[in-house]
Amino acid sequence: MNTQNRAGFIYHIANHKDWNEAIESGSYRVSSLESDGFIHCSTAEQLLEVADRLFSGRKDMVVLEIHPDSLPVEVKYELAPNGNAYPHVFGEIPLQAVRRVLALNWENRTLEDLTA
Repeated sequence: MNTQNRAGFIYHIANHKDWNEAIESGSYRVSSLESDGFIHCSTAEQLLEVADRLFSGRKDMVVLEIHPDSLPVEVKYELAPNGNAYPHVFGEIPLQAVRRVLALNWENRTLEDLTA
């Protein structure tokens, strides 16, 4: 999937329902914040692997593009069982930190900007 080499950005794959709730409340949070203590994210290079592994073919997902410097909470890269370090956001994500909302196009394996 083409993320246009947007260096420095991290990505979170969100359910449409959760994202719509975030728009209503003013910040994004999911159950992993309670269960794991953080929100799972990935780098541009990791995004396709995560999407394929966890959400293959699902049409009810969006991708949030986030610049970590705009977050008021800590972001740590932590090792997963597969040996890769993934970014974890240790708190809610305010709407202002989401730079773009993208759709996964599974047919041509690209991201389409929904914020335009």
